[in-house]
Amino acid sequence: MASTAVAKKPPTALHHETQGGFALQVMGVVCVAFGVFEFISALSSFAFFPFELVVPWSGAMLGAGGHVYIAFMGLIFAVLYILLGLLGLVFSRSLRMAYVQLGLCLFVLVYHLAFLAVSFFAGGFHYLSILLLAIPILYLTGAAKNTNNRKIKNTVTAYSFIAPNLVGFGIFTLIPMGFALALGFMDWNLAQNTFSFVGLDNFRRMGSDHLFWPSLRNTLYFTVVSVPFTLILSLGLALLLNNKIRGRAIFRSLMFFPHVASLIAMAAVWNQIFHPSWGPVTQLLQALGVADVPRWTITPWVIPNIILFTAWRNMGYFMIIYLAGLQSIPQELYEAAAIDGAGAWHKFRYVTLPQLRFVTFFVSVLLTIMSFRVFDQVIMITNTEQPGTGSSMLVVHIFRVAFLNWNMGYASALALVLLGLVLSITIVQFVVQKRYENDN
Repeated sequence: MASTAVAKKPPTALHHETQGGFALQVMGVVCVAFGVFEFISALSSFAFFPFELVVPWSGAMLGAGGHVYIAFMGLIFAVLYILLGLLGLVFSRSLRMAYVQLGLCLFVLVYHLAFLAVSFFAGGFHYLSILLLAIPILYLTGAAKNTNNRKIKNTVTAYSFIAPNLVGFGIFTLIPMGFALALGFMDWNLAQNTFSFVGLDNFRRMGSDHLFWPSLRNTLYFTVVSVPFTLILSLGLALLLNNKIRGRAIFRSLMFFPHVASLIAMAAVWNQIFHPSWGPVTQLLQALGVADVPRWTITPWVIPNIILFTAWRNMGYFMIIYLAGLQSIPQELYEAAAIDGAGAWHKFRYVTLPQLRFVTFFVSVLLTIMSFRVFDQVIMITNTEQPGTGSSMLVVHIFRVAFLNWNMGYASALALVLLGLVLSITIVQFVVQKRYENDN
């Protein structure tokens, strides 16, 4: 009886016929054609071609001075449309690929709207560009006919939730990262408004840069000292405030307060504490008989001063993370250790530390990334945007090259070097953590 019931099912329940194949083929041709026009228009805005392509519905969005960032967004815009068009031509009858096309089409539609908004504020917008929204909308109709209505609703709902964050991440993070990658091989001087391809010259220039190597050395010095120092302070505070002591909630709030307080206010207070004339630290050292009190804002004391300030500001945040890890450790482990005769030190060494290894790994990765990106603390402590070779950090040097010297190409090359360093060290941390887990 069961086999008979299955055999009597209508064919439509066992097989789904694609409906929008022809529409996808037509829109595929349109998307590829528009993408090619947009690609050429963007390249002409980069002055890679000796002529200006006059296409009102595409080139108009990249006009008004040929802004480089808008042109770069135009390149990505063109690639998306070409990819969407090729999918429509090649997979016009595929039910499985219809969902891929549906998702990509929704992303292109939202990106198109964002591109129009950016073009409008950058002065490269033309009202005819609004008519181009019909392309992804019509394509969306063709892709929708190839899918089940319920699945379309679920897919659209899912993408509608992630679209704002995805588009924001693409415009303000992913696209600028790609733009910086391209600029690393360009010479773009905003002061002189010149733009040209220079290959690897920006990277060769680092060898003769008298501030690059000191900035790199100071950044590595800051990272090597700051990461373990902040980690130890955070863990110590967490162990102390995890005990049942009176007023521990107040102490936790006080320790966390420097992380959420204004950096400018905290740096101003810190500079007054370490003032070389009337600061409390200076007066204490003089009272102890120290004749030559260090000047905390000049070499060689400025980087240790910045390390102390950074650790003081961040230890409360990582203390909270360690507290969460400590409170997740089962008490049965401590009770079993106590039965075996373990003291406080052995409990910490053989129970607490192993149970906190994932928290420690997470904290160390975050601290490493934050240490390589140190910028505002240096400006606030040294009270200058151009600190000397003894206190300049790599990010500060990038800021100086980009926004004081207006050399965006060389600054982008420096940013790529910083990205490579952070990525390499993070990968090493993950490899070491994985080997440790395999060995244990």
